Amino acid sequence: MKKTILALPILFAVIAYSVFAAEDGGKPEGDDGIHAGQYVGSAEFERLKTLVGRWESEMQMPGAGGSEGGKGTTIKVATEYRMAANGTVIVERNFPDTPKEMISVYHDRGGKLWMTHYCAKGNQPQMSLTKATDGVIALELVEGSLDSPDESHMHAVSIAFDGADAMSQTWTMYEGGKETMAHTMTYRRVR
Repeated sequence: MKKTILALPILFAVIAYSVFAAEDGGKPEGDDGIHAGQYVGSAEFERLKTLVGRWESEMQMPGAGGSEGGKGTTIKVATEYRMAANGTVIVERNFPDTPKEMISVYHDRGGKLWMTHYCAKGNQPQMSLTKATDGVIALELVEGSLDSPDESHMHAVSIAFDGADAMSQTWTMYEGGKETMAHTMTYRRVR
């Protein structure tokens, strides 16, 4: 009886290893051509990797008199970047751990940088690279990625690299086919 009880965990371990090895073609771990931290993407993807960490900005909130009058308060706004999916995507969290948290996921498609923005407005615009220089990466809405292009949505984002510990983002919103807002946030790396 003791031999049977001892043999069962070993048997289960052998079966589990056989199942998982069969799923990846029996290749040893790490032999899939994409290793965590070793994936090399487009130049723009590689540039975004330098943002991994936590960033903070300050945002002026309108006071009792709105933007026309009263003094508002200044709040700190955080954005976080991390690698995921075996180093093949970059996850950006704006307003992390708040009810208005938004997530953008950057990845390469066909050697070109793409992003899906999971917005607090409840839509998910997809954007692709439209401009890249040493200092700026810009992405714009991919036609057909929304239920209706007339709905209020983030239409473009531009990220400016202002040194190792400084960057800014400009988000542009559209509604009814027209730009309704462009907002720039200037960030400093905090970790």
